[in-house]
Amino acid sequence: MEVIVSHGGTDFDGLAAMVACAKLHPQAVMVLVGGQSPGVRRFIAEHKGYLPLCRPEQLQEKGISTLYIVDAQQPRQLGDSAWLWEKAGTIVTYDHHPPFAEAGPGIRQQVGAVTTLLVELLRAQAMPLTSFEASLFLLGIYEDTHCLTNLATTPRDMQAAAWLLEQGGRLSQVSQYIDISLAPQQRDLLAALLGEARLEKINQRSILVMAASAGKFVSGLGGLTQRLAELEDCDLAVSIVVMGNQVHLVARSRRPELDLLDIFAPLQPRGHAGAIAMTFAALEPAALYSQVMALLRERLPKVQVAGDIMSAPVKTISEDTSIAEAHRLMLRYGHMGMPVISSQQGVVGIVTRRDIDKAMGFNLGHIPVRRYMTRNVVTVDVLTPVAEVIRLMTQYDIGRVPVVDRGQLAGIITRSDLLAHIVGGNAEDAESLFTPGDFRLAKREDNITGLINSRLPRRIQGILMLLGKIAQEEGFAAYAVGGFVRDLLLGLPNLDLDVAVEDDAIKFARLLADAAGGRITAHEDMGTATVTLTDGFRIDFATARMEFYQYPAARPQVEQTTIKHDLYRRDFTINTLAFALNTDRFGEFLDFFGGYEDLRAGLIRVLYNLSFVDDPTRILRAIRFACRYGFRLEEETRGLMASALADEMLAKPPAARLGKEMGHIFREPNVPSLLKLAQELGVLQKLLPGLEWSDKLEGQINAVPRVSRWLAKHDLASQDWLLYPVLLLNAAPREGREEAMAVLGLKPREQKLVSAVADNLEALSSSLRNPALPPQGVYDILNPQAPLALLALLAANPGEADLRAKVLLYLEKLADLELAIDGNDLLQLGVEAGPEVGRILKAVHRAKLEGLVETREDELALAERLYKGEEQ
Repeated sequence: MEVIVSHGGTDFDGLAAMVACAKLHPQAVMVLVGGQSPGVRRFIAEHKGYLPLCRPEQLQEKGISTLYIVDAQQPRQLGDSAWLWEKAGTIVTYDHHPPFAEAGPGIRQQVGAVTTLLVELLRAQAMPLTSFEASLFLLGIYEDTHCLTNLATTPRDMQAAAWLLEQGGRLSQVSQYIDISLAPQQRDLLAALLGEARLEKINQRSILVMAASAGKFVSGLGGLTQRLAELEDCDLAVSIVVMGNQVHLVARSRRPELDLLDIFAPLQPRGHAGAIAMTFAALEPAALYSQVMALLRERLPKVQVAGDIMSAPVKTISEDTSIAEAHRLMLRYGHMGMPVISSQQGVVGIVTRRDIDKAMGFNLGHIPVRRYMTRNVVTVDVLTPVAEVIRLMTQYDIGRVPVVDRGQLAGIITRSDLLAHIVGGNAEDAESLFTPGDFRLAKREDNITGLINSRLPRRIQGILMLLGKIAQEEGFAAYAVGGFVRDLLLGLPNLDLDVAVEDDAIKFARLLADAAGGRITAHEDMGTATVTLTDGFRIDFATARMEFYQYPAARPQVEQTTIKHDLYRRDFTINTLAFALNTDRFGEFLDFFGGYEDLRAGLIRVLYNLSFVDDPTRILRAIRFACRYGFRLEEETRGLMASALADEMLAKPPAARLGKEMGHIFREPNVPSLLKLAQELGVLQKLLPGLEWSDKLEGQINAVPRVSRWLAKHDLASQDWLLYPVLLLNAAPREGREEAMAVLGLKPREQKLVSAVADNLEALSSSLRNPALPPQGVYDILNPQAPLALLALLAANPGEADLRAKVLLYLEKLADLELAIDGNDLLQLGVEAGPEVGRILKAVHRAKLEGLVETREDELALAERLYKGEEQ
């Protein structure tokens, strides 16, 4: 037989899940183990006719083929009925409490109520529900999620509840059985807990700790703990209560960042991040109390303070700075406001971009900023809790708050910093609408040392640790940045290591070269260096720097800054990811701009609105990354790209810079998709004015990968990337070709070859279309051609089977067809040295091409007849 059970002390979520499971498995019997909560006991008594329940002892003599366990996943949770587990042939578990069992059939997912998981199955199978069933399932969900209000509630719970209402569920039943009033024993326990309650400050958190004795078992300790937590407005509440010969521990969290499963992990708790419960049979209450306090002090996350999220250092201006100079600095650094400082008083004001722009509009650029700055500056200390910073910024409706440390300006907090703090901390819990195809995107962690050790070769791990050791000992702050970190998270091979260094990257690189025995190449003007180790491995170093552009598409001006500002200058959010290398912070993950979430969502997003204006080549990089990873352009980024194209920004960079990016594009594995997207966005038309994109051209471009595969065995595929420029130039006007070839990334020698192939492509194709063309004619046409021309013939005519057959005939048979005889053989026949030797050999070769001769003897015989004039 098949049996359905829940945990002892069954609550409404357990009972509802049992009934839902019985609908999915109608042959199974529902069995109540242990006791039930008072509300559940009353519900069962009032609805006996609807609930065919058995007791465990009724199954003593029966075999159990399958045991379905809901709202639990361990045999100990069945109490005295754990023998059911041992007796069952197959165990199927439905549970929502982590940690989840790794194996075995069933569904184990983190939602607010286990009933939600089973309701989703019922809904997927379109199973009809009675009003009684729908109401009971609502009861289960509402009870375990505290009426959809506790921290563990998910959108899935709400969707399940909404569907149950549509199926006839009655909220009146919910309010009838989820009773907020207390039984006498519960009121006594509540009073006892209040009498022993202590409000502790641990790691700047407000913790309510309560201990009491109830004599005998009293249900609802979790609810009482929740009530007291709300009454005291604390961050976390813990109740330790002796009931009979057992000690019960219950905890409730009121802050999403306080994960009780993690904090109390050494005690092996049951429950979820916001609510846990444990029972101990042989532990003194005082010992448990001491253990709880030790865990809280050791594992409770600290409150984040202003110093944790502020941006530093801060660009400031003095009170005597002119409005015009302030305007120039704000444009240069992209700031919307700057603190104003005085050498005697510290921070004396704030000046905003809005005020500066307005003053410039009134021709007040010569006026000092002190005349128009905001003087009543709200500041916070580095130790001010972030929650207080949020309150102040909301109360005073301000966009930035200077942070001071012992009276000195230490940093600034902007709305962007707050959004990164609020959203970034919980972003990994969000459902993503995009799942990268074959990527093994790693889970977001505050420290990714485990990922480094599991995904990188030991040689690279050793180099990273050596970099961290040098940074730590020599007083640098070093970080692995960019594509190396991005692809590490995606599970893709990428050993192009870029290191950003706060301070002097060239000095740091020299220290590595000395320690590891490498060769260094430095560029003093840009603060960059490359170290090539003895085994050829290259590491690129750059001083953490801020870039600004004097005009669109200009080469950037640089100056030293922090890692955050360094990452902000990069092209897309997915390339702003980094991790610390210093020994004391090794593996610490940095994501200031939401890059990880854009990896999860599959988005290419710029960091600021003028990104494509500052560097128009980013338009080409955006397309390249989108197609490489199967990502899409974020909507606003797409709009900014369109604006930059409309403003002719791609006409501003030198052709060589555009060509470098196009060279990268042509070497990507999915060039047809790249060029198609570039055409749809209007990029190709800007790069190659007059280009006629057509279905024919698209078909030719799509044929290139197939051509490459065909010709790989002929060693011709190494030039296959040049086919794309050939095909594009063939569809573009001849005028302006030299500029177009530079834009397409062709070197001078490649330009000459590509231009010749493009010019001759149509004529060459026409000559091969002659249906009566013999093998000798195929040879005569194709033998003088460059290998690229043969590739182009196949790609440009993808649907012409006869033409393809002639090219393949040439490649596979005719091109390497050699005579067994040579000039010496003809001299021995009596032929005089001179042009006649060449004429005869050519005639024999033609005959061999046409299959008229095969062996050396055949060749000699034909040569002799030609010499004697017996054949022409």
